[in-house]
Amino acid sequence: MTMKSKILPALAATVTALAAAVATAAVGAHPGAAADCRRSVAIDPQVTVAEAGGTLTFTVYTDSCAAAGSVSYTVTDGTARRPGDYQLASGVLQWPAGDTGSRQVRAVIAGDGQAEALLEDFAVTLGSPSQNVRVVSPVGRGRIFDDDAQLQAATIDHRLCLLEPRGTGPAPTVLPSPSAKPDPDPGPTASPCTVESGNIIQIAFSINTAAAVEQTVHIRTSDGDLHAGLDYVAVDRTVTIPAGATGGTVPVELLPHAFTQNGKHFDAILSSYSAGLVVSGTARVTVWH
Repeated sequence: MTMKSKILPALAATVTALAAAVATAAVGAHPGAAADCRRSVAIDPQVTVAEAGGTLTFTVYTDSCAAAGSVSYTVTDGTARRPGDYQLASGVLQWPAGDTGSRQVRAVIAGDGQAEALLEDFAVTLGSPSQNVRVVSPVGRGRIFDDDAQLQAATIDHRLCLLEPRGTGPAPTVLPSPSAKPDPDPGPTASPCTVESGNIIQIAFSINTAAAVEQTVHIRTSDGDLHAGLDYVAVDRTVTIPAGATGGTVPVELLPHAFTQNGKHFDAILSSYSAGLVVSGTARVTVWH
């Protein structure tokens, strides 16, 4: 074998290796082209709207992984049925590389003028995720609050806190609540929720019929796997619903220890609706990552 015939294969191999290294570096340097993470997605676990509201909207949240991906969603009738109660077709949600924004799935609600069960529901289920996607919380339940039964009622919705992956952002900067207990072992840090800005999660409640005058409800939190003073700041308050409104939200502050948990929850309990009765008055607030 001549010297030339020995050098050419070695040179070709060097060029190939160099090209691969350049391509890898380019992918790593391109924002949104990350291939070393899996995008987490989660859908609102529960959304309620008065029948006269016209639209029911689920939000599908994602974390900071910038890999491209997609997830499908299927719609299943429950006590609410298509097309008489609502309209929504199954579909696909997509994220191009670099996009870390949430997505929305909207159902059109039909106002039928017939007295029915106070709460009728249907399900939206996430599935068939692409390679770089993992579904953390797959099922969202839409609830239609009937306003034709001549009864005034209030309800409260489950919520979730989807955490950023550990180590991808700064540690939470929440100041401890005055009632917070010292945490001897806070565990590894994690970034706060992608669901809300800061470290506050909004718990939504609804009434089925807007009234001409102010109304009130009472909302308090109750420990589950997450504990007041350690994982969140307890709430125990009466909330005013302005005239003409069909609901509102109550903010609950999450403490840093909550961001080290996974699949754990506390409850929010609605009671004492001044204008009527309470239906399904306990909501679960769950932390996922």
